[in-house]
Amino acid sequence: MRKVTITTPSRIHLALIDLNGSLGRVDGSIGLSLSYPGFEITAQYADDTEIIGTDEVVLRANSILQNFQEKFDIGSIRIEINENIPFHVGLGSGTQLSLGIAQVINYLFDLNLTPQEMAFIVSRGGTSGIGVASFSHGGFIIDGGHEFSKDEVCIGKKNSFLPSSASKGIKPPPIIFRHDFPDWDILITIPNCRHISGEEEVRLFKTLCPVSLNDVQYISHIVLLKLMPSIIQQDLLAFGDAIKQIQSIGWKKVEINEQDEIVRETMTFLDKNGGYGVGLSSWGPAIFCFGEDLRQLESKTKEFLLDRNPGGYCFLTRANNTGATLIDEERIYGNRLKTANEQRAFH
Repeated sequence: MRKVTITTPSRIHLALIDLNGSLGRVDGSIGLSLSYPGFEITAQYADDTEIIGTDEVVLRANSILQNFQEKFDIGSIRIEINENIPFHVGLGSGTQLSLGIAQVINYLFDLNLTPQEMAFIVSRGGTSGIGVASFSHGGFIIDGGHEFSKDEVCIGKKNSFLPSSASKGIKPPPIIFRHDFPDWDILITIPNCRHISGEEEVRLFKTLCPVSLNDVQYISHIVLLKLMPSIIQQDLLAFGDAIKQIQSIGWKKVEINEQDEIVRETMTFLDKNGGYGVGLSSWGPAIFCFGEDLRQLESKTKEFLLDRNPGGYCFLTRANNTGATLIDEERIYGNRLKTANEQRAFH
């Protein structure tokens, strides 16, 4: 029986640029694809459809599969999810699981869909395009947001401030900047605390938007003339300073203010102990920071969490600059594929 395995990246979401909308576009995201953690999903043709994994993963996977069964004439499939990204911590698990399952279905049944088309089918990318771009090609990514008008309802155009989970019928935004990320250590710290998602996330978008136009303009200035050049020039100090400044303005400031106190305490600890660019990923509680060698900080952070926040954890990872990887019959395909159909499936 033909079998394929896909390994996805995860991602950190550094900031939303514009939740003001006065220029006729909204959102605009900054993010980075991570090599670990990721989903490992194996699929093959089967006599009867079966999904194997944890209860939450199986529930989500069934919903994704049903989307495809409603739209395409596909046969039975056996899907096994062997490795996972934690849910509701800010690492983009929903998009990676959705696209990972979509891609094995796409590949096995020759649907010839692009990642953007798959994302639209499974309702991902309606606010941020970072997860979709992380899946398709990895790296450091900035997207250009969505067309926006509060005064009219148009198909494909946003007319309200909402997270991706509540933004239906919206295509992923265009990618306006993508660059390989330097080979720096990335420390991910996840405190044991409340996770903001679902109805609470929607409520916060509805009640706390729009943000100040001054904040949007300030973030844009930092991104264009400090953050992007620092990545191209591999300047860790400038990059860290740009990320640190973004934490105190605009929507990122809102996201941090809504966290439990332990999140802010942990961010302060990392900043004081040598982490560059300490920040909150999306709604958290995942916190990231960067450095050339963060093994010592990882050890200190484990001690901090053991003392202050039992149940919290941390780990080291690095950037993923290639996107998801598909293995079919011992042949590995990354962002360069062998046939036109396979290339379209990833790009």
